[in-house]
Amino acid sequence: MKLRTLHEVPLDGVDVPSPARYPWSHDGCPRPPTIPRIPRVKITVPPLPSRFLRRAGLNDALDAGASADFSLVSAPAGYGKTTLLADWSRSTGLTDTAWIAVDGDDNEPGRLWASIVASLARCAAVPPGNRVRSGPVWRPGAVPELVAELADALTTLPQPVRLVLDDVHELVDPVAVHIVRSLVRSMPATVRIVLAARLDPPLSLPRLRLGGRLQELRMEHLAFSSQEVAALLEASGLHLAPAQVDLLHRRTDGWAAGLQLAVRGLEQAADRDTYLAQFSGAERSVSDYLADEIVAGLPDDVHDFLRLVSVSDPVPTGLAAELTGRDDAGSMLDRIAHRTALVTTTGQEPGTYGVHELLRTHLLADLERRGGHRATQLHAVAARWWAERDESRPALDHAARSADPALLGEMLRRFAVPLLLRGDRRQLRHALTRAGSDAVAADPWLSLASSLGHLGTGETAAAQADLASARRCLPDRAPTELVVLRTVAEQFCGGAAGAAAAALPDADRPLPGPQTGPQTEALVRLARGNERLAHRDRAGARAEFTATLELSRRHDLGFLQELSLVLLGVVAVSSGDLRTTRTVCREVLGAAGGHDDTPVPVAAAAMLAYAELVSGETVGAERVAADGLDAGTGVASPPLRFALRAVHGAAGFDLGDRAGGLVELQRARSDFGTEEASPEQCAAMAMLEFRAALLLGHQAAAQSALAWFAQRTGESGELLMMRAWSEAAGCHRDRARSLVRPVLEGSVPVLLPATVVDAWLLETAVALWSSERVAARHGLAAALAAAEPLDALRPFTLAEPDVRTLLIRHHGSFGPWDDIASRALDAGPGAPQQELLSDRELTVLGLLPSLLSLEEVAADLTVSVNTVKSHVRSIYGKLGVSSRRQAVAVARQRGLLGGAVCVAAGPR
Repeated sequence: MKLRTLHEVPLDGVDVPSPARYPWSHDGCPRPPTIPRIPRVKITVPPLPSRFLRRAGLNDALDAGASADFSLVSAPAGYGKTTLLADWSRSTGLTDTAWIAVDGDDNEPGRLWASIVASLARCAAVPPGNRVRSGPVWRPGAVPELVAELADALTTLPQPVRLVLDDVHELVDPVAVHIVRSLVRSMPATVRIVLAARLDPPLSLPRLRLGGRLQELRMEHLAFSSQEVAALLEASGLHLAPAQVDLLHRRTDGWAAGLQLAVRGLEQAADRDTYLAQFSGAERSVSDYLADEIVAGLPDDVHDFLRLVSVSDPVPTGLAAELTGRDDAGSMLDRIAHRTALVTTTGQEPGTYGVHELLRTHLLADLERRGGHRATQLHAVAARWWAERDESRPALDHAARSADPALLGEMLRRFAVPLLLRGDRRQLRHALTRAGSDAVAADPWLSLASSLGHLGTGETAAAQADLASARRCLPDRAPTELVVLRTVAEQFCGGAAGAAAAALPDADRPLPGPQTGPQTEALVRLARGNERLAHRDRAGARAEFTATLELSRRHDLGFLQELSLVLLGVVAVSSGDLRTTRTVCREVLGAAGGHDDTPVPVAAAAMLAYAELVSGETVGAERVAADGLDAGTGVASPPLRFALRAVHGAAGFDLGDRAGGLVELQRARSDFGTEEASPEQCAAMAMLEFRAALLLGHQAAAQSALAWFAQRTGESGELLMMRAWSEAAGCHRDRARSLVRPVLEGSVPVLLPATVVDAWLLETAVALWSSERVAARHGLAAALAAAEPLDALRPFTLAEPDVRTLLIRHHGSFGPWDDIASRALDAGPGAPQQELLSDRELTVLGLLPSLLSLEEVAADLTVSVNTVKSHVRSIYGKLGVSSRRQAVAVARQRGLLGGAVCVAAGPR
């Protein structure tokens, strides 16, 4: 018989060459062995699909595994094992690949052996005279000998080859498996074996790992990353938004087959958002693939088991036992996980498993198609199982899917408060929606939970509507927990919370009721703190909010923790404790607790920005206010947005954009309109706008801010200060002093602690203009003493030039307030500019806005007109201007003209 070479192989198949000597038959006559005919396609590297994404990282990983003489690519169906190995085989031209597409027929050992020999014989790296091209031919019962002959023939190859056995999981025949095991154990260094399988082959993998002979690529390596999903979509001509790409990646877990099916569906979908939202294992093409490639290979008992546990994700073994009624559920899950990587341990808790999302939704759809109430009954079982373990989120989710309104109501009453305090409003809102608006309106527990949920996202109108429903159905003798919920809802909705708060128990005593726990105690503390804050009992409010904060930290109530910090910030800022304000607000903004859909971080930003502004940290104030405005889109209440815009405008004013800053302040108030705000906020915003307008010489604009504030509040120190500044700007020294006196004496209440600092600084300025040097120094020392505990430095940056000059002259002589004096001089971007001009130049500059001629100015100052002209030329040069009008404008922009500089020369 003539031996044919590789070039003589017929197109439709490959005949394995026979040896020179045939085995003998039972009658003693030589008989050639039966040589299976091997189709060429079976031993040819398959072509790459038209839609193909080259995965360079995985190719590099396979190349890097050359030091291991055996590579295993193990993953469920559809993870791209064949495509990856085909691309890798084609992309490296230096190494020949012997490819075998293993199938069920290869469980006939002779056929498998023939395929191995034929594939190797086709490699150009095997020389024409090598024994691989002429044998060895399969001999039953001679696996060791045959493998040894093949290994000997391959040892002398001039260059290495790869032997790829694809779909090796098809081999179940013991002899066929023995062939593969022997090849792995005996092949020489010139041959690198690569096995691809849906399941781990029955080899001694631990021993191979220990010996460093094994390279493994598994499901987690083959799964597409989010970036690869985007690249695949782009290559298919689909341009999806990042959020759509992420959703598809989550739905498929990076499963290549699922992605390819999704791509085809997206190409035909009229609405891609709807398609992606509904894409699951129930989708026809995905369902057919899973049924044929995954489920069909499962035993009936395994299929039934997975169908029952598919209602839950994840699946703890205890829950699996409840759902299936099998005591061996844990070992069953473990066996399935070893059989298919589509069921894996989650790593969350020992004994907890997860089913691949598309397979799980396919099984769940199959369960629901079988009719009856089996799926809803299983959801009810799961809800109660999770509830017994105090796991609110899965308990509520399963209750919502159970089609049992009573069960859902029970779970909501039990878990609504913990969800609210942790900040899981989305889960709560989903459960309330499933319960239905009628059920929510008829149950005070659900109405109040819905109200507080709306408050958490700044939806005040919806919160008030829910609160009204709760009031209508509230029982006469409500349990403590219900009273607490109503009180908090009333407080934050702006309702009449006083009567409800009076019914609250003392938080220092144990609370009655079987459901009483740390969440209820925390809410009692919160309600008490709100009540005391409303009555301006700041010390009592601080104590209650501090206790609330400790409870929230101890019991991992994230949203309540941030809310407690913000309320402590409210107490601090209203007390003038700017240091504490900055500390607690920075903690809120740095927490990253996932509560960005609430007004809480926006409120923290508003208070922090204001504290930074008053403390002289102008750049930080502008940045925080800008960030708060961006973050507050859609969730910031009108008062919060007003505060942020006003602080941003005031910071811009301080940084040099004086005209723009004033415009922003005015627009903020105009847009705020007739909305309600606290007296303290009204005072703070009005003072910012009034001072900016007055420093720019816009008396009408200043009076507009004053009038707006006067309409909203009664008599206060802030109103007196604004009037006093106006009188000083109008050169009415005595009137200014008489207006500021009640503030200094404490006979009129102040809303803002820093107002006292402003009052002492104005008193200092008036004393200087009256040449009362001792009184001026006393006033400056008093201003420093008042500013130190508040950390209020901005008033010094806006003080009259004469006051800052006095501060410079006496710097170092203020004793315990020297530090605050140094910081006051360093604060504010405009401070260094004021020192450009001498005292006499500042005096002359102060008279330039008047209608006096230079001759009249000279007479007023009792100096010659030439001296005045010399001062004016020096002022022009230092300010970079060429006219009196320009000098006044630039001086105002730089803060060199205070509201009362017109009286700097004393009374006229």
